[in-house]
Amino acid sequence: MALSKERSKLLARLFNPRLRSREGQFVVEGVRGCREFLDGALRPEVRFAVTSPGLARTEAGRQLQDRLADSTVPVEEVSEREMELVSQTEQTQGVLMVVREPSGTLDALDGAGIGRVLLLDGIQDPGNVGTLIRAARAFGLQAVLALDGTADPFNAKVVRASAGALAHLWVFRTPWTAAHDWLDERGIPLIVADPRGEDIRVMEVPPQWALLIGNEGRGPRGTALQAASERVGIPMEAGVESLNAGVAGAILLFALSELVGWNRET
Repeated sequence: MALSKERSKLLARLFNPRLRSREGQFVVEGVRGCREFLDGALRPEVRFAVTSPGLARTEAGRQLQDRLADSTVPVEEVSEREMELVSQTEQTQGVLMVVREPSGTLDALDGAGIGRVLLLDGIQDPGNVGTLIRAARAFGLQAVLALDGTADPFNAKVVRASAGALAHLWVFRTPWTAAHDWLDERGIPLIVADPRGEDIRVMEVPPQWALLIGNEGRGPRGTALQAASERVGIPMEAGVESLNAGVAGAILLFALSELVGWNRET
């Protein structure tokens, strides 16, 4: 029960932030995350899975084991010791997967009925990126565009923080100019998060929109502020400093989605 040398080296590269993007693949760890990528709405391509005996310790793990056995995903079984060596989590759940990163251009979104989009503008903390992707999924958005200067949305830390949301959302890395042109050509108004913007509670929200969350320290880029149809802010008590980008973004996503209504999955 030993992982092939080729796949062991691949996992090492995928866990290296500087090398991962060259491979066009990323790692998903844990029972919940792996289950999401097997059953996710986008049906992402799972290249292979690695499991250890520890996967069978829980009912959810045994169910995933059966699900993998019934799938076409190649599975390599390894010892607990080897799983600990190849995993990046402190306590492994006995499973990880290698998934192919979505490819193509923003035009691929045209056939998907995209109506609400989140833009991440220079969000550098992987935890914030993962939180915002997870929030986008929770509040019914269909796509996330990670603009230049944003942390890699397929970084291992982001994947963990997003809790399987990457299996349900279109996520693309794209320059600001390409994202702006795509929105402009389709008539999707850009809403920019800005502490000095209009109170979210009184804003009139169109059926389709794109929300841009700016860098944790600098805020949104100037060209985004200039291109914005609306600037929106969150009312807070006097003397309170600005909220963390992940928290502020999640609040705005919820509020915007509530104002226009969204079809919750039951």
